[in-house]
Amino acid sequence: THVWTSMTTPARPTADGRRWRTLAGLLVVWSVAWSVPQDTIVGDTKIDLYLDPWGFLARSLHVWDPQVTWGGLQNQAYGYLFPMGPFFGVGELVQAPEWVVQRLWWSVLLCAAFLGVERLATALQIGGRGTRLVAAAAFALSPRMLTVLGPSSVEVLPMAVAPWVL
Repeated sequence: THVWTSMTTPARPTADGRRWRTLAGLLVVWSVAWSVPQDTIVGDTKIDLYLDPWGFLARSLHVWDPQVTWGGLQNQAYGYLFPMGPFFGVGELVQAPEWVVQRLWWSVLLCAAFLGVERLATALQIGGRGTRLVAAAAFALSPRMLTVLGPSSVEVLPMAVAPWVL
């Protein structure tokens, strides 16, 4: 009877097995963020944030920006004060190429979205371990996330942290 019971009871995944599956999912998400050709900066709405992050952040603290055309009123620059602005600023401090910092930023956003959905599904006890990871990957790699990630990555931030807020 003992042998029969142990053979019919499905083995529960170990903590190490769960970690490895989560890591595999994160690597898939990470690889998508790095699939754009290297040495290429994808044009974002605030390209000067990529090229001169500390200067951009300093200008964003003022209503008038004399750097654009003949000068102009700032439009939503305050939205870059945290965390995107300092992220690119640190990238500049360590002298990382702009395209590398951009891919790291994308990776952080996509990984945050992936882990957030996985943790939310676990907390709500939705699905099994495998379906939670599939759902997390589907959310992080959704067309909405990926199409907005390049041209306006700051708009992906609220979507990426939404599962964490819940």
